[in-house]
Amino acid sequence: MQWFVAILLRDARIAAGLTQAEAAQEFGCHPHTIYYWEKGERHPRPSEVFQIADTYRLSEELKNYLKMILEHRGSKLLQADARFHALTLAKAELHSGVIFKYEPHLIPGPLQTRDYHFLVLKVAEKLTDFVAQQGWEFKFDRQMKLRKRKRRPKIQYLIGDSAMYGLRRLSDSVRREQVNKLLQESEQPDTDLRVIAEYLPGRNTPFSIYEPGESKTAPPTFIYSEILHGSWCIEEDTLVSLYHDAGQAMWQLGIPLKEFLNEYCRDLLA
Repeated sequence: MQWFVAILLRDARIAAGLTQAEAAQEFGCHPHTIYYWEKGERHPRPSEVFQIADTYRLSEELKNYLKMILEHRGSKLLQADARFHALTLAKAELHSGVIFKYEPHLIPGPLQTRDYHFLVLKVAEKLTDFVAQQGWEFKFDRQMKLRKRKRRPKIQYLIGDSAMYGLRRLSDSVRREQVNKLLQESEQPDTDLRVIAEYLPGRNTPFSIYEPGESKTAPPTFIYSEILHGSWCIEEDTLVSLYHDAGQAMWQLGIPLKEFLNEYCRDLLA
């Protein structure tokens, strides 16, 4: 997770309206230090986090996560919570050049409408009203920032057919809005949506792959995998390769969204 530190510091400095030289003056260090922080070649000391947070106006939450990463930077394994992973993926979505998302049971988060979030996701994950509202605000912010990227990433969304069939349980207006959003996103440059049969063995676990592509500020290639009792961001080369190969093999079996709707779910288009 060292890359998260570099991207966070770069984005926070820019948001604060500071050049690298101005930031260095604030911290009393050489501009090269800021440069190497943002390249991920050097890292601040945990004791410097409080000054960084004040200068860059980081939230208390981000300050605590930054301190946690720096304190564990010698470790190969960092145990983190779901909220930290959400912040991590939000950063990856803004900087990665290639993104692959496989979701067998639900519409992927970047493609969800507000009604889908509250009527389906809230129920599926047994969220309270407060947590569901917080989750939607964070998710909507991620959607808007991803859409506004100057250089859009190449995105492949692979959705299980059960997620599509599940839309039939929603009201006509809610279903229509969600399907229209899927169709609109599928027409965006460098975005492709396919649907795959969910019953295929070994494909019931959601996962995402983030790759640098041509982005100069991207993190290294990593996998985000959701499992029964938690989730992990995986950077280990062998596992990354296995997930990547499996994802592309599954992608070849996917049916383009419009073709799937016309052949199997014409009622969803009504």
